[in-house]
Amino acid sequence: MKKIFVLLLFSGFLLVACSATKVTGVWQDKNFQGKPFENILVVSFFLDGEAGRMSEIQLARLLRKKGVSASAGHVVLPTGTRSSVEKITEAIGNHAFDGILISRVVDKIEETRTTAQGACKGRWDSDYRQSQRYSLSSCQPNSMTRTTAVYGLETKLYSAKDKVLVMSLSSKTSDDRLSDTLVKGFVKTVADRLSRAGLLAKP
Repeated sequence: MKKIFVLLLFSGFLLVACSATKVTGVWQDKNFQGKPFENILVVSFFLDGEAGRMSEIQLARLLRKKGVSASAGHVVLPTGTRSSVEKITEAIGNHAFDGILISRVVDKIEETRTTAQGACKGRWDSDYRQSQRYSLSSCQPNSMTRTTAVYGLETKLYSAKDKVLVMSLSSKTSDDRLSDTLVKGFVKTVADRLSRAGLLAKP
C-alpha cells in the first residue's frame, strides 16, 4: 500500500469552462477490472495552499453532485500531513475510500500575448514618423501587450484496493493566476471526464 503512495506523491492538474484551458492528454487503463468508484479522496497540490483547498472543495462537491461520495483532502487529513504516506493510508482505511484523486501543477511557463488591437505601438509610431504613411506598418495605434502565465496540470486517479493507476489526465491553462474561475473550469472538466469514462458509480 505504501509503495503506490510513494509513487503517487512523487509522480505527478484543469479544463474547459474557460476557453483558455485545454486537455492535452488522457490515458486510461483499459484492463482495469475494478468497479466504478463510490468514495473518492481528493487531494490537490497547487502553487499555494489556498488554490489547493479551493480545488479540493469544488471537485469533491461536484463529484457528490454526480452521485458518489467524495472528501477534500485538507478536511480529512490533519494539518501539515497531506503529503504523508502514512496519514493518507490511514485515511483510506478510516473512511473506506476506494479511489484517490491526486492533482498538481507540473509546469509554469510565462507567455506574452498581444491583444486583438494589434502589435507594437512603438513600431507604428516609428514607421509613421519616418514615412508619414500609416499603411507601411501592420501595427496599429493603441496596441497593448500583457504577460500571461501558462500552467501545465496533471490529475491521476488511483484505485486504493488494487493499488494501480486507473486514469491520468493532462491539461494546460492560461491565466494571470490560479483564479476561482480557472479552478471551476478545471474541476468541471475532471469530473466530466471521469463520468464519461465510466469510472464513477451511478447513484
